[in-house]
Amino acid sequence: MKYIGQIFTGGWNNLNYTAEEIIDRLEKVTAIIPLEKVIIGWNTNSEIYRTVGSWLHKHGIRMLLWMPVFSETGELKEADEALDLFGKKTGNLALQEGENFTFYCPSSERNIQNISDIYEEYFSDCGFDGVFLDKIRTQSAVAGRSGIMSCCCERCEREYLQYGFDPERFRNQYEEREDLFDIEGPDSDGSLRFKDRQMEMFMEIKGIMIAASVSRICNWFRSKGLETGLDLYAPLLSRTVGQNYKRITESADFIKPMMYRKTEAPAGIGYEYNLLKQAAGNKAAGYDEIRMDEEFLRNQLQAFDHSDVMKYPGIEINYREDIARTDPEYIKESLRVCRECGMDGAVLAWDIMLAPDSHLEAVKEAEEEEH
Repeated sequence: MKYIGQIFTGGWNNLNYTAEEIIDRLEKVTAIIPLEKVIIGWNTNSEIYRTVGSWLHKHGIRMLLWMPVFSETGELKEADEALDLFGKKTGNLALQEGENFTFYCPSSERNIQNISDIYEEYFSDCGFDGVFLDKIRTQSAVAGRSGIMSCCCERCEREYLQYGFDPERFRNQYEEREDLFDIEGPDSDGSLRFKDRQMEMFMEIKGIMIAASVSRICNWFRSKGLETGLDLYAPLLSRTVGQNYKRITESADFIKPMMYRKTEAPAGIGYEYNLLKQAAGNKAAGYDEIRMDEEFLRNQLQAFDHSDVMKYPGIEINYREDIARTDPEYIKESLRVCRECGMDGAVLAWDIMLAPDSHLEAVKEAEEEEH
């Protein structure tokens, strides 16, 4: 399999590492694991990318800008925030410095324009070969029901009406019914399905709107000759945040489904599922216990293995005592299942700067087992 490394340089304003520290780490990583690409971002210090990019290109490795889309951008540009079903701002979560998970409306022209403006202003002359689009979704159950039931601003409500869905009628139904969050599934596409027809329609249209905006953004970058990759939730929960795999991947070059079975933070599968279950309430039906084992991973990967886009599942290679207690065996198991399911490769997520040497060796051992 091929491997993509991922490095979080810090938020827009706070730099986590110097260029020298990143290059030193890359020298060690590439001595153990051959990297095809490196996803790096999103601090606005352009010099760090020029320096690191020069090293990467010298070693035949492509450099992709890690760029948030419908979150974080409001720190640089005025943006239209996402609103929930009742017109309130959705909550956020400050995971780490420079990453606050405040979400913005996915149908806003201003928000879409912000992406190209930010790229042109801060990154266009840094030597990037492509972009990796993160936060291409709505808020999740991290913000409770409010997060799931977004975005419902006036712009989005007009879109819903065009597809035959009446948000006002749904608001009334929402307050009267206790079974709206009942689920069934996972379905054949690996995702949860809501039993209520109106809830299903809401999720489906949300996915259509986000895919349309993401397609426009991808096409703009591709017109610049840049490769495009997408950060996606695991299929199980993807539809709840507006990510319809079939639709959202149509204009992308590759996808990185976040198969985070050890992450107790946003995008962590068990973490997000438990928050969804909590938001749904004690009376909600269908929320069975899910085991984050090898069989679960295999089923999730097989849910999108028919897709034409290149598939590089994200596997946590970093270790963080607070939110990502990974180990070498977990990494080897994950990569073996990815290989057996016919994936094109894997993204060593979400920060190889924090990967213990034992985890790097585990990737090497998994590679040797393949041969």
